[in-house]
Amino acid sequence: MQSAPPTTARSSARTLVPHEHGAYGQLAMPLLTALAIGHPGAASLALTVSIVLAFVAHESLLVVLGQRGKRALENDGPRARRLLATLGTLFTLCGAMGYALAPASARWALLVPSALAILVGWLVVRRLEKTTAGEMAVAATLSSCGIPVALASGVSLARAIACFVTWVLAFVAATLAVQVVLVRARSKGRRDPGRAYAAIAGTLLAGAFAAVPLAGLPSAAPVALAPSALLSATVCLTRFSPKRLRELGWAMVGSGVLTMALLVVGLR
Repeated sequence: MQSAPPTTARSSARTLVPHEHGAYGQLAMPLLTALAIGHPGAASLALTVSIVLAFVAHESLLVVLGQRGKRALENDGPRARRLLATLGTLFTLCGAMGYALAPASARWALLVPSALAILVGWLVVRRLEKTTAGEMAVAATLSSCGIPVALASGVSLARAIACFVTWVLAFVAATLAVQVVLVRARSKGRRDPGRAYAAIAGTLLAGAFAAVPLAGLPSAAPVALAPSALLSATVCLTRFSPKRLRELGWAMVGSGVLTMALLVVGLR
């Protein structure tokens, strides 16, 4: 009797890349904006690569720490450790080169994403990163990565901060919209925070316009925020079906691209 072919571990091996698809945009768009509004050189490109490597290593780190479950640790732990060591080495090399070539302002700005990353790490350990507040903290962390890259590209501090604030508020607005849809679905319509969340999105947009003269930020920031804030308010105030979350995701990508284009045109 011919025995069945053995099942290999490779066929069931998990993919060691971040599974949170929304996080890709939350990192890529601020980084691309930071590069597009400045004059990228070796320092900014090296910092960008190091940040991307750290992001990719996130999944392997979670597996090694047991945050993906005991089975994932047993089956994929050795592979995750090897990949983590490789990515960690490349991250160190690129980060060191970027740090050495970057101006002092960009070096100091690296403290912002570093501090926020520690906060996110604490949330991950407490398994709170999937809460609304946790998702906003992640969005702020990823958005802050654009600050040192922008400064290393020769962008002024005011424009770098304007980009950071715009992206944080845009991602917060998007998070609120998604949460409204999920709350409605999970409660079967008994709970509807749509009006409250729409008011928050509107307040964010109004606050951004009001902050421009007070903080001395470029006026392009609130203008660029408008597409994401208006999309969020629309989703919150309408009966958006949970079955159309994929469409909502693409709409958010579109509003993000429009936000990036407005920032680049207004700040370059």
